[in-house]
Amino acid sequence: MTKLLVADIGGTGSRLALMQDGRQVTTPVTYVNSEHESFEAVLENFLAGIDRPPGHAAFAVAGPVHRNSVQMTNLGWQLSAKHLSQHFGFSRVEIVNDFEALAWATLGLKATDVLQVGGGEILPLATRAILGPGTGLGVSGLVHHAGIWTVVAGEGGHVTMPAVSVEEAQLIEQVRQEFGHCSAERLVSGPGLARICAYLGGGNQTPENITRRALAGDIVALRTIEIFSLMLGTVASNLALTFGAQGGIYLAGGILPSIAELFATSGFRDRFEAKGRFSEYLALIPVYVITAAYPAFNGLELYMRRFAEGQSSA
Repeated sequence: MTKLLVADIGGTGSRLALMQDGRQVTTPVTYVNSEHESFEAVLENFLAGIDRPPGHAAFAVAGPVHRNSVQMTNLGWQLSAKHLSQHFGFSRVEIVNDFEALAWATLGLKATDVLQVGGGEILPLATRAILGPGTGLGVSGLVHHAGIWTVVAGEGGHVTMPAVSVEEAQLIEQVRQEFGHCSAERLVSGPGLARICAYLGGGNQTPENITRRALAGDIVALRTIEIFSLMLGTVASNLALTFGAQGGIYLAGGILPSIAELFATSGFRDRFEAKGRFSEYLALIPVYVITAAYPAFNGLELYMRRFAEGQSSA
């Protein structure tokens, strides 16, 4: 396969690299999005350091993709495959939702690429669900049908956030008063961490500072992580039931790997399984935190290969 330019474009940062034959052939470069007026500016900077520009490109973007273009949800950038092809001379450009790329990536994950939280075992060829708190909250599903895998990409991060406790109800009501609606993304995300911390009296803190303080034993930060983990457990279990995800729940994003030990010992798994008559059903579903670096790159590369090959059977 020809060299492939891949990019994982989030609400905060963009990561770019070149891949060939399933492996990275350049060191990934990370850009802070707020320091650039457009993705084109980021791409021009990256390509300036490449001797021979690649012919193909695949971009995983945080936002709903329509006809190979996207208006990013948490950033003012707009990307169009047609425009990027014309501007940079690519012969082929594909733009996919970032969680579509992550869904494909789960097919190639090794045991060393994930951290299992709780019990359960994967049922071969069963549906998988992917969920990831970062700048926003991404959701996707991976379904096997008629001999092929198919990705379901949606906007599940914007479903209404339910409350399981009085404390959560009060927190959700506070968000609802501010925004008119409290989606899961408002609380189960990086900005959500900051909102929970402020609600607990911790002041205005960045997500990075909250996780750093939690790892150092700060009481408010630890409580923030716990509430965040519980609410993620609620959203993850609802997603598992909706998809019948007996192939596993995969948790992505940059937050969870940085607090892996705290998350693994939090109330997440208990909340995930706390579904009354379906508790036993959920207890059998494994949950994995994706700890691999740049998993979306591998998902994009697999997507491009399968698209070219007509999606080979599993």
